[in-house]
Amino acid sequence: MPLKGLKVLPNPVFSELPQNYRLSEEQKSFYWENGYLVIKELIDFTSLYSYKQRFLQICKGIVDSPVMIVKEQALFEKNLKPEEYINKLQEILYDDVFMTYGEHPRLLDVISQFIGDDITAIHSMFINKPPGTARHPPHQDLFYFPIRPVDKIIGSWTAVDHVNKDNGCLYVIPKSHKQDILYPHGDVPEAGKLYHGILNEETLAPEHARVSVDMAPGDTVLLHPRLLHGSGPNRTQRHRKAITVHFASSACEYVDVRGSVQERLAADVQAAATRRGLRVSYQDIWRYKSKQVKGVRSNL
Repeated sequence: MPLKGLKVLPNPVFSELPQNYRLSEEQKSFYWENGYLVIKELIDFTSLYSYKQRFLQICKGIVDSPVMIVKEQALFEKNLKPEEYINKLQEILYDDVFMTYGEHPRLLDVISQFIGDDITAIHSMFINKPPGTARHPPHQDLFYFPIRPVDKIIGSWTAVDHVNKDNGCLYVIPKSHKQDILYPHGDVPEAGKLYHGILNEETLAPEHARVSVDMAPGDTVLLHPRLLHGSGPNRTQRHRKAITVHFASSACEYVDVRGSVQERLAADVQAAATRRGLRVSYQDIWRYKSKQVKGVRSNL
């Protein structure tokens, strides 16, 4: 029962904007033709603020969270504060605050218009990108996923801060998803050990073909998993925070990546799990970290 004299406010989460968002046929056609789609002001300010505050709480060690912390090594070695060297938080689907992004009704309404109403969140990150962070070379998100069919997977990337070319916005290679090719990826030295990138960057993702995606807080870009995209370094004194989740239709299936360009990555991930005392398959690793966010869970 509320205390006498205490005004009880409604839960502010998701309250600033309608909980649904219907796409036009032109928007859906643009996505399938170009491999990406920007939706302005999709996510509300209250949610964005809560994600920022949660990140700072984790940096300061004042909350327990199951997330995986990834450091930018070059910045870590400068003895900076955690919020100045933590590059990203991974596996955020089971964090009490970050989970609300992957379950945001307005976002899921959009996602369901592409992959249906039975939706599994399969990969998630909060990206900090502090000043001095290296670039993320051009890559395809599908390189990481042992899941098919491709057209039933979609990525959602929401700007938490203002994002432009100076602080390392995303860039895309429009229509590159239509090649129906998953390219070989590998380590790219100047990008550090945090990222994989395609091996023939100059041919497949030349500078003149890159379209920068400037975004304001709350703007969201949807990405086809085969689309070539990346981001530049952060050359400013501002952070470039974003939050991202990849979704798949729950009817998708895990596939065997042996003999494919994904085989080496799968072996590396399994080896890392083994060093931590976990003997599991690459597919099981994805199964354990995924989360049903809408409808019925089946294969995933």
